[in-house]
Amino acid sequence: MSAEPLSLPWGRRVAVAVFAGATVALVMEQSSRIFTKDHDVLPSIGAVAAAAVLALVMSSAPALVRAVTILVAATCGAAAAIMAVGGELPADLVRAPAHGINDLVSAVWPSPPIAAGVGALVLLGGIAAGLAVDLAIRRNPVSALLPSLAMIGCVAMLSAPAGPPPTWSLAAYAVATLGVLGARTFAYRSSITTLSAAVVVVVAIGVPVVFGGQLEAERFDPRLAVTPPATPQGGISPLARLDEWRSRTPAEVVFATSSPTPARWRLVGLTRYDGRTWLPADDYRRAGSELAVEDTGLPVVSVSVSVGSLDAAWLPTFDRTLSVSRAVRVDDGRSGLLADEPPASGTSYDLRIQPSAVGPAQLANAQMADATARPFSDGFVPSPQIAELATSITAGARTDYERAEAIASYLRDDFVLDVDSPPGHSIAVLDLFIDRSRRGRDEQFVATYALLAATIGLPVRVAVGFETVTNPDSAAGIGATIARSDRAIAWPEVEFVDFGWVAFDPVPSTTNTGAPALGDGAIAPTDEQTDEEPPTTAATTTQTTLPDTSDDDIAVADPSSAVSGTAVGVAIGMIGAALGALAYLGMVVWLKARKRRRRRTAPDPRDRAVGAFISSIEVMIDLGLPAPRAATNSELVQRGAVAVGESAKILMPVAALATEALYSTATVSTERADDAWSSTERFEHEAAERMGRIRAIRAKASLRSLRRGWR
Repeated sequence: MSAEPLSLPWGRRVAVAVFAGATVALVMEQSSRIFTKDHDVLPSIGAVAAAAVLALVMSSAPALVRAVTILVAATCGAAAAIMAVGGELPADLVRAPAHGINDLVSAVWPSPPIAAGVGALVLLGGIAAGLAVDLAIRRNPVSALLPSLAMIGCVAMLSAPAGPPPTWSLAAYAVATLGVLGARTFAYRSSITTLSAAVVVVVAIGVPVVFGGQLEAERFDPRLAVTPPATPQGGISPLARLDEWRSRTPAEVVFATSSPTPARWRLVGLTRYDGRTWLPADDYRRAGSELAVEDTGLPVVSVSVSVGSLDAAWLPTFDRTLSVSRAVRVDDGRSGLLADEPPASGTSYDLRIQPSAVGPAQLANAQMADATARPFSDGFVPSPQIAELATSITAGARTDYERAEAIASYLRDDFVLDVDSPPGHSIAVLDLFIDRSRRGRDEQFVATYALLAATIGLPVRVAVGFETVTNPDSAAGIGATIARSDRAIAWPEVEFVDFGWVAFDPVPSTTNTGAPALGDGAIAPTDEQTDEEPPTTAATTTQTTLPDTSDDDIAVADPSSAVSGTAVGVAIGMIGAALGALAYLGMVVWLKARKRRRRRTAPDPRDRAVGAFISSIEVMIDLGLPAPRAATNSELVQRGAVAVGESAKILMPVAALATEALYSTATVSTERADDAWSSTERFEHEAAERMGRIRAIRAKASLRSLRRGWR
């Protein structure tokens, strides 16, 4: 329906324009959820209101004039908003329409008030407000709601991590919508308009009430689909710089803090391993002053930091950092504060932090965080030997914390700290460290811990930083505590739900000069010389002279009887060992066959389908591959490709059917369940041919799948 605008009295036009402009202004008010709390949204709302007023004033002008007026008003409003946030004209104004939204998406939420991003939102809001007023006055009022609905979609995506909007804003939008529709309805008594008004009001009020939980759970964040714009500067990995910092003579003050308590400060967290070195994260984004949500159960401490001879791109931080006074970039895991420019000596900044002290008792039943983002990059895949070692170390652990601590204990107890060992933590160095020398510097201990933890699916990173000490010259105003270059340190951290990143210590407390224990498994002995002669396989010398038999009182044993007795003993021992091995193998095979038979003959086709997939996964577990509970079925199949290659692709439809059987309400037919078992048997047959007879026998005799207790 169209209407002649001049037929509306001026007072009614003003009322319609107020309600139409209010629909967009309310959306712009919610744009504050995109930005940090220090952003003032009032200039943006004012710019939108000004565009609505100009559209009302020019409502009687020709269409071209009205369009130009709306565009000019929106541009002026964007320029004013850019100036309010300290932007530069005309550079940020020119950038706003082309790159403004991308700048917001490329920043960590909540975004800092980026000038181009704020300008883009106000430009869109001004155009939307002008169009809403013009359509409300001259066209069907239902169409006047389209600009505000478009803005709702834009603001909702950019503020996705904030959750759904508050109830009061939805109620206010419903009232404004009713005002837009009501004025034209009372003027023309259109049944279509009345019906449209009823639908809009019901939807606006009913959606948040009925589907509030779904809206909160399914909000789309465009940041997840955009390539991060910034990565740390190239160069030597911070983990490889430990010796460089420690070798400075005399030791230099790298930074000072106002905190009176000595502590361990993190410079950066290394989240990626490419087989050569541990690297910083590759998803650094621009961040605002707010970096994390405050935990009301922990105290908040304000600390001032002054940089000395640090020579690094990151700003030192501590535990859980809530906010920082300088412009920084952060990665998704908040592993480090990457400065826009490497901080020079004398650079100072303020932090709001929440120190945390988490003990083993608190972590006893803690669940590890999601580890879908695996740290291995550039095509690096851990060897099956590494996977088998990591699995065997944590085989008896009952909780995620015990798994993480088991790796640390294994390295502390069975390896030797040797500061004279060559540096480096490439996979070649770590293989030598694990399999042969079993001694190394702390760099290798930390890197090995992270490698083993990541192999079994723990969310792990390598932290590099410094230990602060009490400043002996704090009266000079340098700081209550200082970090010297000789106190550079690295340690691994594992992320737990509700507790964040928790540090573990795999490095022995003292330097041990003794021979290390060899531990269990197929690990080569150390090359060190020992006093004991090594065993040999050379033939022993046989005595060729007979004993003296001149004395008749000396009885001489029959050599043939002695040999036969020894042979009988050896034969009995060998037979007993063989029978024991056969009994062990038979028991293991019987137990596995019993579990498999129960799954295959389950009365419910759903249970049979799931059992087929679990049986195939247990084959991979017996081969030494990790199968974390948090992994999806498709991820488990991809892990299986490490050991059995292309044969694992046979299980993809089985994995999909198992997922469907667990989570879908649809019926799983008997034929599909039988097909799943046929695919599982074909996979096992091809996997056995690929890995060879000896390895297949070892897998059948393995207890790993029985210990895991898959149900």
